[in-house]
Amino acid sequence: MKQKILIFITLLTIGLAGCGKIENEQQPTSSQDKVDFPDQESWNSTITITRDANRMAEVWAGYMALYNTKNMVVLKDSIHVDFFDKNGQHNSVLTADSGVVYNQTNNLIATGHVVVVSDSGIVLRTRELRWDNQRQKIISDTQVRFTTKEDTLIGDSFVSDPDLKNYEIRNAHGYSGRKIPLEK
Repeated sequence: MKQKILIFITLLTIGLAGCGKIENEQQPTSSQDKVDFPDQESWNSTITITRDANRMAEVWAGYMALYNTKNMVVLKDSIHVDFFDKNGQHNSVLTADSGVVYNQTNNLIATGHVVVVSDSGIVLRTRELRWDNQRQKIISDTQVRFTTKEDTLIGDSFVSDPDLKNYEIRNAHGYSGRKIPLEK
């Protein structure tokens, strides 16, 4: 009987010792403590951007994450934006890999394989593009390729209205398929 009690006490001691804190156990690091989780998440969703109660853009993304403290929505897994003029008429489409919409300004930043196609067929390609909702302008501070039916321009930066009719390109160079009459 004494032997059974001794075995029981030994097992109990080993068991209780196993419940103590292990010295080499990893504690959460400060970077783990600062993980910023979104307040809301959604998949395959749409955001409507307005100005003075008029629809200016509809933003679709494969994944959206709302961060209330930062006043922004992070867009991932492909984005698609339809732009509309002040009369509500569709004028261009933007596609990109990812982006951010800022809630207070309704400004948008699109990144990664950004392509804008106007309803008239003009195509803009760049790595990053901003939509300035207040100014109603598309802006890029990175290299752009701007293609019309006749011309292709490459430049260092770009500013345009949403339908790509009135635009500025810095340090533009390119080529044209236009025929130029030569005088004799």
